[in-house]
Amino acid sequence: MNTVIAVAGLLIAIVALLQTRRSNAAATEANEISRGANAAANDANRLAHRALEMQEDEGRVRLIVKPRMLCVIGHGEDPRPRPVVEVINLSAFPVTIRNIHWKTDRAEGAWFYWKNPTITNPFDGLPARLPPHESLTALGTPTSFQSLDDLQAITAAVVFTACGEQIEGMTPEWKAEVARLVAEVRAATSAA
Repeated sequence: MNTVIAVAGLLIAIVALLQTRRSNAAATEANEISRGANAAANDANRLAHRALEMQEDEGRVRLIVKPRMLCVIGHGEDPRPRPVVEVINLSAFPVTIRNIHWKTDRAEGAWFYWKNPTITNPFDGLPARLPPHESLTALGTPTSFQSLDDLQAITAAVVFTACGEQIEGMTPEWKAEVARLVAEVRAATSAA
């Protein structure tokens, strides 16, 4: 009787061992499937995050502000350099430009309000509604700044939008022209 029980126990143990082996194989396969599903879910999450970033980016105000100096030549025109600011709307929607100011490196009076710049056609003046992927140019007069010190203090042109955004811009052309004007005035002053 003991032998029969031992043989039955041995058979049950062998069957249990085979079932355990099959269960382990199924668990390994399930783990591999789960890893693949996790990787696919991670990829889907990355794509969803990127799509959200792109959607948010599309809703952002994106302007390029490019100040420079320009000489207007023509009959009756003052040939002295005058400030010019080009504003380019790279947003996917129209943006209303409310004002253009000049930012300085001064602690007191850190801003110059640009009174009545001439805005190029088709705009009549500021505020101006700038369509997507279009630009406007604001043209000042040679006396837009009261002194050479004021001109040298400029660190950026700043565009204010109707939606409350402030976008700054500076160009190497502006800096080079201001440096040239300063050198020209100093040379004329030392020669006199």
